[in-house]
Amino acid sequence: MDLEKYDAIVVGAGTAGTMASIALAGRGAKVLLIDSKAKDLIGKKVCGDALGTHHIINVGLPFPPKETYRGKFNAVRVYSPSKKYSVKVEGEGLALNRHAFGQWLLKLALDKGVELRDNTRAEALMFENGRAKELKVVDKNGSAYYVSGRYFVDASGFYGILRRQVPETFGLEKEIPLEDFSITYREIRKVKNVEDLGVAKIFLDEQIAPGGYWWYFPQGETTVNVGVGVQGGKNVNPKKNFYNIIEENEALKNSEILEQGGGIVPTRRSLYTLVSGNVLFAGDAACTANPIHGGGIGPSMLSGKLCGEAVADALEDPEKEREKLWQANKRYVETYGAKAAGLDIFRIFLQSLTNDEIEFGMSKGLVTDEDITDIGYGKADFTVREKALIIIRGITRPTMLKHLAETAKYMKIVKQEYLKYPDPNMFPSWVEKIENIFQEYKRKFIEKS
Repeated sequence: MDLEKYDAIVVGAGTAGTMASIALAGRGAKVLLIDSKAKDLIGKKVCGDALGTHHIINVGLPFPPKETYRGKFNAVRVYSPSKKYSVKVEGEGLALNRHAFGQWLLKLALDKGVELRDNTRAEALMFENGRAKELKVVDKNGSAYYVSGRYFVDASGFYGILRRQVPETFGLEKEIPLEDFSITYREIRKVKNVEDLGVAKIFLDEQIAPGGYWWYFPQGETTVNVGVGVQGGKNVNPKKNFYNIIEENEALKNSEILEQGGGIVPTRRSLYTLVSGNVLFAGDAACTANPIHGGGIGPSMLSGKLCGEAVADALEDPEKEREKLWQANKRYVETYGAKAAGLDIFRIFLQSLTNDEIEFGMSKGLVTDEDITDIGYGKADFTVREKALIIIRGITRPTMLKHLAETAKYMKIVKQEYLKYPDPNMFPSWVEKIENIFQEYKRKFIEKS
């Protein structure tokens, strides 16, 4: 029996996979989209459900219909452990109905002619002469069969079903270290009244969320998304700490649970390469979530679109395949990857702080609303260095402040190197240079702290 053949096979119908499929089908490619969920459940995912509207513009989508979101944000406020001090970031965002949003993206893909196989699990990727040729899949009845593709996109999520099976590729991590992901638990709750409607709240507290934070995101006048994310390897149960928060908050304690669940989110710089031969990686499979706050929907969509466009370019000009596919890396770094690398330095810094140090820094106004906005947008030239030098003279915590000043310096260094993202031949030496920057930073300021 002849195998069914496709230009591209995309594994995972989440935000990354649907965007890759849309980009490919929009250029005339024959695309198969595979997902283990039933069609009507695609889009359901444990998530903070927040999406900055600038991400929608960046990927060229129309503004989502009203049924795909429950409310809008106009700011994010980050609180110190005592909650006495905070900084605010202005910016428009949507509190998504995650399921409805996912269904909308799926419809956009299907309307482009993408073929969906739901209730279908991707298993083994078969190779010939180092090139992926066929994918073994299993349907809901347990029947296994193969499909053939010229290209494959792994948008399967954090576990990276295809990423773990590709041949060894320099600069590609198949397994993600514990400290580079967050373990989360969240619930959507119905409350009598939402506090500060329009403001998404993030709380830094190493006792409740070591290496992460807990959040309170309004989703309308009577609905909130509340959750906890902790750094992997901390041996902390986020669900247990979540219920400690609920018990201490009267408004939440008496609220009704609408949805609940846990998950794993990569919170680190993205993979050094989104390409291994004729297999590409997008979304959580490529670790594209924001290293600071774990927001993954926007960069996931962007990475999916760029991978789809790169494959479409290679299909149109197969003689220049390697060059065309590599453009996914270059375009992603230019639009988000360089920013994420700088934020990863800041993430490592934050995870080294105690509650006392966080409280001190915020009480002194060391990082302002403007600085936090700059950091959030990947700008490494925020003014903390100058303020640190002034404050150091009059306080008893020079080590922490000098560390913060150097963190700003390293954020800028690593972002500048990322913006020099190389061609394939120079890629190994570039990866080595980036690794050395991170190791040097950790050696100087983390391992000694």
